[in-house]
Amino acid sequence: MRTSLTLPLAAATLALLTGCSTDVAPNTAAVPARTDTEPSEQDRTWMRTIHQGNLSEVQAGRLAMGKGTTKQVKAVGKMLVQDHTKLGSKVTQAATQLGIQLPTSPSKAQRAEVVRLRNSSGQDFDEDFLSGMIKAHKEALAATRTEVSKGSNQTVKALAGSAQQSLQQHLDALEKAQES
Repeated sequence: MRTSLTLPLAAATLALLTGCSTDVAPNTAAVPARTDTEPSEQDRTWMRTIHQGNLSEVQAGRLAMGKGTTKQVKAVGKMLVQDHTKLGSKVTQAATQLGIQLPTSPSKAQRAEVVRLRNSSGQDFDEDFLSGMIKAHKEALAATRTEVSKGSNQTVKALAGSAQQSLQQHLDALEKAQES
């Protein structure tokens, strides 16, 4: 007797629930409206370029931490490792969200620079590291300023804006270390 009542009750409940679902609109209030434009080629190029720079500068910074002959070179190396690792994470996260595929290694020229630093030692290392990183940061700053002024995607432009401040601080620290 119990089974004969359970089946019709279950069917009635299912029919009731199914009927209710058409009366309720989906809750989209929690989903923010997308206001960003699709990343332009400028945005994509900057993301790829800055990512490769991050990879290269983390490697160079680690070398400076170990091979630098002055406290200043070692400190700048540590700053580069920390800051470019953080920036790299932000760039990777944004690229993933925007569907931008990033390179997995530094450019050929950047890899050659890291090899040159590996083969350098003493005072020569310090000079090579500082001059190479100053050049790289000037190039990165120029590309970043272009992104800030000509980029189209607000997420990428905001990321470039915050990167610009950090890159300028790095350049200032590198130039100060070179003067010493």
